Amino acid sequence: MHVQGHYFPKASSNYQHGVANISDTLVEISHDDQLISSYAINDITLTSGLAGLADELRFNDGSRFIPSDVNYRWPFKTDKHDLLERLEKSKWAILAAIIFTPLFMWLMLYKVVPAIAVYSVDTLPRSVVEQMGEQSFTLIEKLALDESELPIEQQDKVQQHFNTILNELSLEPSVYRLSFYKSESFGANAFAMPHGRIVVTDELANLLADKPDALKAVLLHEIGHVVHQHSVRMTAQSAASTIVLAVIFGDLEGIAEVALGTGATFAQQGFSRDMEREADSYALIQLEHLGYSSNDFADAIQALQSAHTSENEHIEKVNNLLEYLSSHPSAQERIDNARK
Repeated sequence: MHVQGHYFPKASSNYQHGVANISDTLVEISHDDQLISSYAINDITLTSGLAGLADELRFNDGSRFIPSDVNYRWPFKTDKHDLLERLEKSKWAILAAIIFTPLFMWLMLYKVVPAIAVYSVDTLPRSVVEQMGEQSFTLIEKLALDESELPIEQQDKVQQHFNTILNELSLEPSVYRLSFYKSESFGANAFAMPHGRIVVTDELANLLADKPDALKAVLLHEIGHVVHQHSVRMTAQSAASTIVLAVIFGDLEGIAEVALGTGATFAQQGFSRDMEREADSYALIQLEHLGYSSNDFADAIQALQSAHTSENEHIEKVNNLLEYLSSHPSAQERIDNARK
């Protein structure tokens, strides 16, 4: 059997026209009746055939032979190669691929990978979490925080509330740290970083100055985010999904960007509603444990709702910057849940 084609010598993109002469045990490549090379069939690698593309022979010395007829199929082709070609030509297989590939991608990116990331969070060394938190905090500090103008006496009073909570809940003070900042972007708000730093804005401290127990409820809510590792889980899920996409699309540089961009991830995303509900639940349970009323939490949410509702322009800025408030459950839902 003689097959016309192109012969590519080892490590060369230049080819010469040739003929492959096939016997039971050998493939001999010749040109103008002059033998170029001879290979045992057992030493030949056959690329998987695709419709519209010729089957390529790869020889053990690195050279290749490609038939001129793209539809030609070698007689020693295995069933494995035939199966791939049949699947590619099958309308049902194509239809199944169109339907199930997006489903598979969705399942991997939104269920499997996030679940694996969540379970892997507990294995992260404390030093990694600390670095992740500091990186995120530095970015947010640069973007949205100004030096606090809160009087020292008022800061000390809030800090004392915070210390009392940590002491009564036996939480490690070296992990849970309180910081004060003024913020036009956040307004009256508080947020927790992955490594345990909790930021209270001047605006929030002033808003709840006459409601110290409501402020404690807000602090407990933020402590709940740290206890349940919401920031770390959120960042791990986002990073894992990005890495999977980078591998799928061959953009390995994207993996490096993930390693450098965990701070940006936290800055651009808010907690999910489920995470907010989990932190709310933590705050309500601990309020009862510490002898306070769950109404204190409802009072805090109500005060925040009133403050933000009167500052529509401010809300727009916050939503544009962090989409933070929009990711929370509705204020009324949280108030109703606390007053049950």
